[in-house]
Amino acid sequence: LVIGVDQISPLLQKTLVDEVIVEGKAALFPNLILIMLILTLSKSILGFCKEITYDFVGTKIHQDLKYEVFKHMETFEFTYYDDMNTGELMSRINEDLENIWQTINFGLRLFVENIFYFGFSTIIIFILDWRLASFCIAMMIPIGFITMRVEKHFGRIYGELSDQKAVINTTAQEDIAGIRLVKAFAREKFEISRFYKLNQKYCDTNLELADVTAKNFPLIDFCTNLASVMMIIGGGVLILHDSLSLGTLVAFSSYIWNLIWPMRQLGWLTKQA
Repeated sequence: LVIGVDQISPLLQKTLVDEVIVEGKAALFPNLILIMLILTLSKSILGFCKEITYDFVGTKIHQDLKYEVFKHMETFEFTYYDDMNTGELMSRINEDLENIWQTINFGLRLFVENIFYFGFSTIIIFILDWRLASFCIAMMIPIGFITMRVEKHFGRIYGELSDQKAVINTTAQEDIAGIRLVKAFAREKFEISRFYKLNQKYCDTNLELADVTAKNFPLIDFCTNLASVMMIIGGGVLILHDSLSLGTLVAFSSYIWNLIWPMRQLGWLTKQA
């Protein structure tokens, strides 16, 4: 419903510009403004309900998963814990379940929303003017290639970060549990050095992640903003040749952001995945 409201609003803007401002049909103005206000209010209420629903469902699933995982772990024999690192278990019950909660609460919602936004907006702009729509879609193609390239790097780096965090947790647990033994053999400096090296590797991996982000995300932002600029230029040329109405270009400027934001969100979801 929220997405549907967003798809209707630009069409009302088109009518406002073409019929009220350009053609001077002032009688339509009050009705159009009233409809816009109703749609805005509806979008706010529906958006609030949407956020509350996803927050509630995501939190409930997160809570149930943690309970079920811990309950399942209590059924294991003691010999299982002799062979399994405590840090690994901590990572599974905390980090992994937290990622599942983030995926359900934010990732799934954004993924579904962006598919509908991009799909519906693409259909509408092709109905409004196929020439300008084709031009805008062509500007989006490089963004898709960049996102696919970045996803490969992020998949590997986040896997390394997860594994390294489990190693750090395990090392910390072993040192804390065996602190008396470490002191008895005067191994404090050795353990501190070992822990420092593990953290340094974790830091280096995060720096690699930051490097990939710094090299690719500004390029994605540049391409998305360039698409908006090129849309205005292309639409302006068509208006000058009387091949496009001013209201259609105004509607395009709204729909183009329904294409740009899904592409940006796809990059963000790729990073968070």
